Amino acid sequence: MNMPVMMVYNAGSYSGAANYQVSTTSANTMFPLIFGMNLTGIYSEIVEIGKYSIFEIANWFLNKEPMSLFKLQKLCYYAQAWNYTLRDSRLIDSDFQAWVHGPMSPALYEKFKNFGFDNIKIKGHYKSTIDNEDLEILESVWITYGSYAANALEVLTQRELPWIEARIGYRPEERCQVVILPSTMKKYYLSIHNK
Repeated sequence: MNMPVMMVYNAGSYSGAANYQVSTTSANTMFPLIFGMNLTGIYSEIVEIGKYSIFEIANWFLNKEPMSLFKLQKLCYYAQAWNYTLRDSRLIDSDFQAWVHGPMSPALYEKFKNFGFDNIKIKGHYKSTIDNEDLEILESVWITYGSYAANALEVLTQRELPWIEARIGYRPEERCQVVILPSTMKKYYLSIHNK
């Protein structure tokens, strides 16, 4: 199933090259992209709308075990990256930015930041609405990365090209909100998948 494509530039949050995102900002701050180029002439990737909310994917991982926000961020990032790589489509409705501690979804961070480094645990009963086809990706990510601690996943993502490329020009401890591009994710993870 092809997902609809939204072509927007959020002028209110531009902070550098490639900071294009699906936005719910008011219409007066959004300008359509014309053949991948916004009205200021900066080229961009066209961004698909994700199939699931970041919170639906996060809940699926949290149902596996309680974990810190930092581990949760990395697992969600890998789910997005591997879905781009293997299915050429966007799984999650949130971008991942190249923060100091690795790829981070600002929406997920805002939701769970009060937990700090403590584990997040789902209360009550969780019922997944994720398709079986997409569950295969999530299970593969869990099997591959789920046994790693948050710190190990941070180090791993910081050694990978998508995060490194997005942080070009930034000092190691400098705040960075550059979005990690889907094309970079796909190219890098496809190269390691084919080894």
